[in-house]
Amino acid sequence: MAQEYISWPDADKRVEISGAFQRATGFPGVVGCIDCTHVYITAPVHDAIHYRNRHHSYSINVQAVVDNNLLVRDLHVGEPGSFNDNRIFRRSPLSTQLLEDIDHRLMSPEQHLVGDGAYTLTDFMMTPFENNGHLTAAELNFNKRLSQSRVRVENAFAKAKGKRRRLKHVRNARNHENLTDHITASFVLHNFIVLHGEPMLNEEELGRPIIDAVAAGNRPNEEDVGNDKDHPRLEGAKERGSEKRLFIMENVLPAGGAG
Repeated sequence: MAQEYISWPDADKRVEISGAFQRATGFPGVVGCIDCTHVYITAPVHDAIHYRNRHHSYSINVQAVVDNNLLVRDLHVGEPGSFNDNRIFRRSPLSTQLLEDIDHRLMSPEQHLVGDGAYTLTDFMMTPFENNGHLTAAELNFNKRLSQSRVRVENAFAKAKGKRRRLKHVRNARNHENLTDHITASFVLHNFIVLHGEPMLNEEELGRPIIDAVAAGNRPNEEDVGNDKDHPRLEGAKERGSEKRLFIMENVLPAGGAG
């Protein structure tokens, strides 16, 4: 059932999604917004230190890619709470699939995900310019429009946790597999409700973030720990990402503030 309700958009749907984002926020090529959220748990019997997050609580991490209608399009569940968002993405199947997508079956060259400053900039992941206090007007405009798109994933997490309160804290989970199954089922239910129980977002709603888009988009990259090896294609993707971000900023985005 998870594959039935959580699926990557096909080529036609990606064009539809990116068009909706661009009409609403001015930011081009967005096929999904990515972020992670913590599901709090009681301290595990084994390897508890790995599940202790930066808030000094125990949690499981959930990574989701969300489209313009708050539908979850990709889900990666089960990484320990101590791992940061960028490390979780690098360890997820989606990261490898995008790095190896040389035939552009998952997204075309002009398409990408949008993430906050915790993620690595690549040609398939647009992130904001680091706010060093000296950003140009064009860079600020880029950041604001990106963040107004990216904030949809925060809205999806809020909706999912509002419908399924056990996504906030799962107590007395017997084993890791049952826990990840429970979390996955909760996001399947979220998608079912979006598809069958609630109206889709219109473009006016999409362009009006529920939380502060700029503040949400400027979270710095946390310290990245671990010995995960970089994919051999990552450096090339990072170079293309820098070029792509500059091109979008200088040639595609409307001038001035968004919304």
